[in-house]
Amino acid sequence: MPENNPKSKIIFAKNLRKFRLKRKLSQEDLADLAGIHRTYVGSVERAERNISIDNMERLANALECSIAELLVEDPEELEEITDRKILENLFLYVRQYQQLANKHGIGDIFQDNGGKLLQVLLISGLKILPGREGNDAVDENGREYELKSVNINLTKSFSTHHHMNPTIIKKYRNVDWLFAIYEGIELISIYLLTSQDLEIFFSRWEEKWHTSGGKDINNPKIPVRHIMEKGKVIYQSVTDV
Repeated sequence: MPENNPKSKIIFAKNLRKFRLKRKLSQEDLADLAGIHRTYVGSVERAERNISIDNMERLANALECSIAELLVEDPEELEEITDRKILENLFLYVRQYQQLANKHGIGDIFQDNGGKLLQVLLISGLKILPGREGNDAVDENGREYELKSVNINLTKSFSTHHHMNPTIIKKYRNVDWLFAIYEGIELISIYLLTSQDLEIFFSRWEEKWHTSGGKDINNPKIPVRHIMEKGKVIYQSVTDV
């Protein structure tokens, strides 16, 4: 086993073999249960390969244990491991997530839905427009988009802008929109809408701004229902079909 391997990789390799043998599984048996190649299991057990969170979850499910049990130094003492220790073991992969986000111009995956924004960008093929207000992005033809996301476990409408006024509305009318719908952290669907699909809201906000004497509107909402009725689905979770 290479001596320069990160400690967490070595711990995972050791625990993976221990749990596999405990359940009397061969590497091939485990690979079949996890839906991955046998040689991959072998290289992970030898700590020769970096493993993604997705494959960690596949292996853990196949072994009927948790990822945390495969990452602690002594799985038999898991109950004595604090939540802080579990977080420390997992944070290696959080850092890798942030490194990927940095490549796409997202400086903090924990701020302003940055982690979810990265997922939408990678699926849609758009790129961030640095230095722009809001989650603006651009496609390969230079067309700009407004990006919004919502966790429907918490709310049934999309937030817009905390200081809605004619200047912001004009900006909104000049771009297409992508709306990402989540359940917790799981992406369910992405909808594409043109500015014309949202004109009913722009006109309403504009009228309200004028009738209020030019007072900015605080974060008017766009209902999820309207997005699902008027939008074009560009992504749908397989598990949600």
